[in-house]
Amino acid sequence: MWLDRLKQYLGLGCLVFLAVMTFRSFGMTAAAMQRNDRLGAVLALLAALLWAAAAGVTFVLLYLRGIAEDMIDTLLAPRRFRERPAPLITPVEVMIREERFEAARERLEAMLEADPDVPLLWLMRFDLLRGPLHSPEEAMRTAERYFVRPDRLRSDDNAKLALRYAELARELGRQNEAIRFLTAELRRRGTRCSRAERALLANMLEALKKNDLRRMHLE
Repeated sequence: MWLDRLKQYLGLGCLVFLAVMTFRSFGMTAAAMQRNDRLGAVLALLAALLWAAAAGVTFVLLYLRGIAEDMIDTLLAPRRFRERPAPLITPVEVMIREERFEAARERLEAMLEADPDVPLLWLMRFDLLRGPLHSPEEAMRTAERYFVRPDRLRSDDNAKLALRYAELARELGRQNEAIRFLTAELRRRGTRCSRAERALLANMLEALKKNDLRRMHLE
C-alpha cells in the first residue's frame, strides 16, 4: 500500500533528522566545554539526550513495533492473568461429539460463569452457536461480549475468535461492522495477541476493505 510506504519513508526521514540533531548537540557540548562554557555545555548535553531519546523511540516504533506491542501487552495484563491453567473442556468436547449440543451449551454457560476470562470457552461457545445450533446472531453477540472485556488471557484463541467473528460478519452481510471491529481491535492495547496474530488480523482487515471497495464499485 502506498500509504504504508509513505509512512515508512516519513518515519525514516524523521529518524535521520533526529540522529543528525543528536550528533549536532553532542558537538555543541564538546565546543562549549572547550570554551569553558559550563552552562552551555549542560544545556547542549540535555538537548542531545532529548534528541537521542526521541530517536530511540522512533526507531522502536519503526522497526521493533511488534516486540514493543508484545511488551506493552504483557505489562498491561494483570499478574493473575499472565499464567493460568486452562479449564477442563473434555466433557464439553464429548457432548459435542455425541451431538448433545444443548447440554454442551449449558455446560459452557456454567463454565463461563465460573471462569469468564478464558478465551477458549468463548471460542467454543461461538463455534457451537455458529455451527450445530444455527444461531449466528447469538454467536456474534458472544464474541462481542468477550471483546469488550477489559482483561484477557494470553492465548491464540483471541485472534481465532476475532477472525471467526469477522468471517461471520461478512457472511451475514455486515461487512462494515467487521471492519470497524478489526480496526478497533488492532488499535487497542492489552489485546493479548502476539505480533503474528496481529498480522493475521491486519490481513483480514485489508481483505475486508478490498471486498467492500469492490462491492461499492459494483453498486
